[in-house]
Amino acid sequence: MAKTIGCVIGCLVLILLIYMVRRREACKRKIRRMGTMEKAGLLNELIAPFGFAYEATQDIFVSRVHAWQRKEGYEALFDRLAPKFNMILDAFPVYFDYQDKTWMIEFWKGQYGINTGAEVGIYHANRLVPKEQRRKIHYNAVSDEEMPLIGMALERKGKRLLTRKAYHWWLTAFCMGMFSEPKDLTLHASVTFHDSAAAQAFYEGLQEAGYAGMLYRIRGRKVTVCLDWAAGDAGFRRWHRKLVQRLNRWYCRLYQFVTRPFTCTLDRTLFLYEQLPWCFRNMLRLHSFGRKCRMKHGL
Repeated sequence: MAKTIGCVIGCLVLILLIYMVRRREACKRKIRRMGTMEKAGLLNELIAPFGFAYEATQDIFVSRVHAWQRKEGYEALFDRLAPKFNMILDAFPVYFDYQDKTWMIEFWKGQYGINTGAEVGIYHANRLVPKEQRRKIHYNAVSDEEMPLIGMALERKGKRLLTRKAYHWWLTAFCMGMFSEPKDLTLHASVTFHDSAAAQAFYEGLQEAGYAGMLYRIRGRKVTVCLDWAAGDAGFRRWHRKLVQRLNRWYCRLYQFVTRPFTCTLDRTLFLYEQLPWCFRNMLRLHSFGRKCRMKHGL
């Protein structure tokens, strides 16, 4: 009886392996038969509900202006809980008062699961907030009329990875399948406001923030910032960040292994979608943790 059961299990495993191999080869042929425009259109259709778009010229993912994340806003709690969602980031929030509101412009760079990336977010409260309360309240994304012109360039170990410029409330860029330590990333960013008074207020907020190693300057309505500073966590937080980064490195290698022999993100991502749709969905839930954080803490 035991021998018969063993034979049945062996046959089932063999059938499953044959099915997986045949399915994998069928997925390869399907991706290779599609044209670049067709693939880009399909991928953008698939990722639009997640708030992102694919930019073929740089082979990166970027956030949409009217992404669902816009309604979620932002707060310091999200930065503190980011490692729980495999996001190991250097975050640089800058607070300042302008037109009877307290504003927060925040810069991020680091590892987002299996993505190396950077962000610039523009938010404000609906009132002036005392300095001691600024890290405790929730901020809303700015309106279309308030969006400044944001530019960014991300470097990894001195090599340029990507550049972006747009009127936005949350300018982002992510290289999928690339692993990086935040300390190896340098973010060059610029924010061009609608008037020089806003630029001056932001510049003074940068001075007040006092980040070591941050370089910045103002010229009219434009403020430029260079962020090559790294977070200096200690104790449990430092150990936790290292552990999460080990997992992220392993996930990147697994992603590259599963999606071989393709090399560009467009092909890799669609190939993964054809094979493992659930895995594809999980990879694109960047920053959805904000909603989960508020639900978890009853905010």
